[in-house]
Formats: sequence, C-alpha cells, structure tokens
Amino acid sequence: MISSIGSAMSGMSSAIARFDRASSRIAQAGDPASSPGDDLIGDRVDQITAEHAFAANLATVRTADEMLGTLINTVA
Repeated sequence: MISSIGSAMSGMSSAIARFDRASSRIAQAGDPASSPGDDLIGDRVDQITAEHAFAANLATVRTADEMLGTLINTVA
C-alpha cells in the first residue's frame, strides 16, 4: 500500500513536469524568435493529458490513504 502511494507521488511529479514543459512551449510560441514549427495544439494536448494523469495519480493516493485509515481503525 505504501509503495502505491510512492508510485502515485512519482506519477504526480512526472505529470507536473510534463505540464510545465508544455506550458513553457506555449508561452514561448508568441516569441518572434521561436521556431516556426511550434505545435500549439500538441502542447495543449500534452497539458490536458498531464492534468488527467495527475488526477488519476491523486485518486490512487486518496484511495490508498482511505484504505490505510480503514486498516488502522480495524486494528484499533
């Protein structure tokens, strides 16, 4: 159960990093010095995917926390 929390936390961190990278690319797209091949749609899709990945990992943490709380209450 603890490993599932660690795995979910790692997934959340990865999703945050992916979201930040996509956000940076979108922000730089308005810069005249940016490359002409900027893929704003793809970057926005990356942001949405990262949001969903974060939410899924957060649900895993919440479920593991709830299970741990139930286990502790059962033992006590």
